[in-house]
Amino acid sequence: MYLLMQTFHSILTLLQAAIAAASARDRSMPMFFIELWNRVGRMGRRLEKLIAQWRAGTLPKARVLESQAGERRERAPRTHLRFPKAHGWLLPRAPEVAKYVALLETLLSQEEIVRFLDEVPAARRIVGVLQRMLIVPPGKAAPKMRREEVWPPLRWQETVRQAGMHVGSRGRLEWN
Repeated sequence: MYLLMQTFHSILTLLQAAIAAASARDRSMPMFFIELWNRVGRMGRRLEKLIAQWRAGTLPKARVLESQAGERRERAPRTHLRFPKAHGWLLPRAPEVAKYVALLETLLSQEEIVRFLDEVPAARRIVGVLQRMLIVPPGKAAPKMRREEVWPPLRWQETVRQAGMHVGSRGRLEWN
């Protein structure tokens, strides 16, 4: 029992290491990788706490919140990054994590883990985020990472106009 639950910690630690390796390779998005690394760390700490509470039988009771429909509260603007929502979105950004997809799928098929996720909705939400990040459902293609491509580069555009040129259909500079 203990070893199965310890595997969550191992997967998330390896995932953080893969994110760090991807960050070292792709330096164009440092804040994205820092936020992602921190998010995975928070997921791991929260899962460990929930596992310990589940074992001890001290899970907090679900809170029922009153409806706030129609109320408008002033909120501070969000300062953190928003992550993609597609299934398997982390795979094209950090191909190093592909090694851990099968490990996660195997772990989630274990009887004890299924029972844990059924009994602890907060853990189910955390693992759901992890699944969406890594696992592509059967029959769907893994998403590809799109980068903005501006040709010619913005700092060249004025020079291109002054030279009497334009970008042709094949992306090459041509005379007007």
